[in-house]
Amino acid sequence: MDRFQSDGRLIAGVSFDIPGMGYRNPQTGAVTGFETDLARAVGERIFGCADRVDFFPVTDAERIQDLQEGRVDFVASQMTITPDRAEQVDFSVPYCVTREGLLVPAGSSIAGFEDLRGKRIAVTGGSISLRRMRAALPCLPGATLVITPLSAGNLVAVDAGEADAASNDMINLTMLRAGSSDPERYAIIDIGDRFEPKPFGMAVRKGDRSLLDVLNQAIASLETQGQIDRMRDNALASLARC
Repeated sequence: MDRFQSDGRLIAGVSFDIPGMGYRNPQTGAVTGFETDLARAVGERIFGCADRVDFFPVTDAERIQDLQEGRVDFVASQMTITPDRAEQVDFSVPYCVTREGLLVPAGSSIAGFEDLRGKRIAVTGGSISLRRMRAALPCLPGATLVITPLSAGNLVAVDAGEADAASNDMINLTMLRAGSSDPERYAIIDIGDRFEPKPFGMAVRKGDRSLLDVLNQAIASLETQGQIDRMRDNALASLARC
């Protein structure tokens, strides 16, 4: 019997640094956000109780290793489904599809991809955005990458003047901007026309078919009822009220 069946609990690997997506409040210890809400909703579909999902912090660079080494049962942390990753883990059906974006200071001269020439671009280590921007450097003479361990570091680098722009998923950038102390200081630019869409899936250990099946069933049910869209919208709205 699988651990999640025998223990009646699941450990979800989520981000702890992105308000609105996956965030651990340092004062209260509460873990909140769209992906944590989604993980709880999945747990409720599986066990009949949302409180049977525990959270473990993962980073883009280490989340596959955390999964493979058994620290988590599944990952729900803005993990884009790609063929090379699918060789290492098994993915659920997508629960969100987003696009590549840029976050820049308000009033920046950067208005699109081509304007990144000669600029410093913040990207998260282990992310698809890093992979894409690294591959795009030959098209952007003089551009350099500023690699941060966490997605929250993208905004910090721009805010501190260490980067001219941050490249990340549109949904991440939207949440980071909304959760900042002064959202009007930043603008977000959609550069998705330059790249393929980014479908996010929950990841499980390779061959963990029983868990994958129940995740897929839960995601499909939540999607059909419109609950995934509502969770995402509610998470963003909660940041706007802060």
